[in-house]
Amino acid sequence: MNFITDRKIFALAPMAGFTNSACRGIFKEFGADVSVSEFVYSRAVLSGAVRVLEKISFEDDCRPVGIQIFGDDEFEMADAAKLIEEKLNPDFIDINFGCPAPNAVNAGAGSALLKNPKQMIKVVKKVSETLKIPTTAKLRTGWNSESIVVPNVALDLEQAGAKMIALHGRTKAQGYEGEANWDLIEQTAQALTVPLLGNGSAEKLSGEYMRSSACAGFMVGRAALGNPWLFRQLKARLLGENEAEFEPSPSERAKLALRYAKTMTSGKYDSVSPENIKFIKTQVMRFLKNAEGFKRLRVQLRSINTIQELEKLLCDFI
Repeated sequence: MNFITDRKIFALAPMAGFTNSACRGIFKEFGADVSVSEFVYSRAVLSGAVRVLEKISFEDDCRPVGIQIFGDDEFEMADAAKLIEEKLNPDFIDINFGCPAPNAVNAGAGSALLKNPKQMIKVVKKVSETLKIPTTAKLRTGWNSESIVVPNVALDLEQAGAKMIALHGRTKAQGYEGEANWDLIEQTAQALTVPLLGNGSAEKLSGEYMRSSACAGFMVGRAALGNPWLFRQLKARLLGENEAEFEPSPSERAKLALRYAKTMTSGKYDSVSPENIKFIKTQVMRFLKNAEGFKRLRVQLRSINTIQELEKLLCDFI
C-alpha cells in the first residue's frame, strides 16, 4: 500500500451510482489521495459482461484506485478478483463487507456477512492468496448494536491477508443514520498492524482529532458528492490552516458541473449521450448545491435534456 505514508490520507469512499471513473478523476484532482470504485457483484464480473468492466474501468491518472467487489463465495470472489487484476490491474482489490443495500444483503453478501465472520475470513484469505496486488476490506462495526464484531473481526481479516481495513463506524441496522462510533474505530485502529481508514461522518472531525487519531487516514463518502473541494478543506483543517480558502464560488461550481457533464457524454460511458443526460442530472445538481441561485437553477434543470441545453444554462449562470 505505497500510498500510505506518515501523513494522514483522505480517501473517496465507494458509492454505487456515484463514484464512476469521471467522478474519481475529478476527486483525485481536488485532493483525494485514493479512491475506490462502485461495487460490482462477483458473479457479474465472471459473466464477462462488457458493461461490468466498463463500470469499474479507470484512467491511469486516477491512481491509486481500488476496485470493490462483493459476494459470499470465496472461490467466486477469488476468480472475479483475479479477472479484474488481469484485465484492469488496479492498485488493490477491496472486499465489501459493509453495504446495507438490499441487493447485496439479499445475496448474502455486503453487510450480511457481518453475521458470518468465519465466511468473511475465508473470502479474504482466498482472494489474498490468489492475487499479486493487495487485498483490502471495508466493513461496519456489526450487524446491530447487540452484535458488534470489531476489533476482533478486523484482526482476523488482517491475519487472513487484508493489507488495509476501512471501517464505517455504524452498524448495518443504523444504515446512514445516527452518530458513527469513532471510539470503536480508534480501538480497532490501535489493535491493527495494517493501516485503518476511519469512515462515517469523517468530515465533521476536528483538525486536532484527526492529527491525534490512530487511523492512517479518513474515508469520505456522501459529504463529498458534488463537493470535491471538501478534500482540500479537510487537508487544510488537518494542518491547522484556513479551509475557507477552498470554498468554491457559484461560478466554480457551475464550471465543474459542466466539465463533469461533458466528460460523461464524451462517449466513454454507457447509456449517457449528448442527447440524453437524464442519468447525470442528479450529479450535476449536486455540484451546484448551496451555490447562490441554486433553487432557481434546479427548477430550470428539470426541463434540460441535452448537453447543449445544459451548457447554455450553466454558461448563463456562470
